[in-house]
Amino acid sequence: MKIPVTQACKILHRPTQSAYAEEIRQFQGCPTIAITPHGRIFAGWYAGGTKEPHMENYNLLIQSDDLGKTWSKPVLVIPSDKTRCVHSLDIQLWTDPLGRLWVFWVQERTRQEKKNETGYVVDGYAFGLDRIHGEWAMVCDNPDAEELVFTQPRRLDDGFLRCKPLVLTSGRWINFNYDQNCDQYGYSISDDQGMTWQRRYGAKKVPTPFDEAMAVELLDGSIHMMARTSGELHALAETWSHDGGETWEEARLSRFQDPSSRFYYGRTPSGNLLLIKNDHASQRRNMTAFLSTDDGKTWPYHVVLDARNGTSYPDADFFGGKIYVVHDCGRTNEREILLSVFTEEDIIAGRKVTPTIISKSNAPLPC
Repeated sequence: MKIPVTQACKILHRPTQSAYAEEIRQFQGCPTIAITPHGRIFAGWYAGGTKEPHMENYNLLIQSDDLGKTWSKPVLVIPSDKTRCVHSLDIQLWTDPLGRLWVFWVQERTRQEKKNETGYVVDGYAFGLDRIHGEWAMVCDNPDAEELVFTQPRRLDDGFLRCKPLVLTSGRWINFNYDQNCDQYGYSISDDQGMTWQRRYGAKKVPTPFDEAMAVELLDGSIHMMARTSGELHALAETWSHDGGETWEEARLSRFQDPSSRFYYGRTPSGNLLLIKNDHASQRRNMTAFLSTDDGKTWPYHVVLDARNGTSYPDADFFGGKIYVVHDCGRTNEREILLSVFTEEDIIAGRKVTPTIISKSNAPLPC
């Protein structure tokens, strides 16, 4: 019988342990960003161990009170639980319409595999034992406060959330938390501002290893969702809903080339559409921001944020007329988490954007 994880991993507030120090991380990637109403920036990512997945992996959260010029040490760490064989992974941040900071993450059960008579070893784990990923969350009602206070962690639903939720003009919230056990796109809806969630399934998936999806509500009221696909397809998938996420059209390949990686898709405060992804069909390179000023009919404007190979997993938020984007580069080599700050006018003009490094580990590479 498959049993989901029903107990949260330990939550560490402002940990002092050297185990989470930047300089010893041999793996870090998959960043996310959220900005509060008063401009405090939170960034989080997945780190620790020598690779992903690894039972030394943990989620971390840092903050900046000067719009990204300087950053704190971890204010929150959610480590994997080796005693219970529970893997903690893939933090996702979001500031909701009420100004609250949501910290989402995923937990899954693993299995230890005995290697020799001396006992179990860190790399002796079989991950995705049941393929039941649990979406967990905590909420901070006042993320601009000097002392951050979070709700108790709770398991919202099955599924794996790797992109920001969508808020419809009707007030409905949609989490595109995918389900690897199903051949349909999975998602959760809330009509009470996140107090309760209902599990739903939409269109049949276009083949994919991880159907990370994100959507926008178009001006005609329809929802346009795009999702990651298998590498050999070289493009994002897309589908539409015309009834607030109740039913979905048949999914198909979109016009956007993609090397099978996460992307960001959202609406800017000015009303334009923003798409950030690797602008390449088969390699994770050319991290690029695209802008549409006609609700997605055309995408004439773009700017390259990072042309290097090994860049991936962008996430974005907005403050003061600027766009703030995080992405990673070389999760086990460069081990960089980067921040780009620019405007829509920069995209339209094609001005050069130079990202700055939030975090970089110089630990010796694993043998």
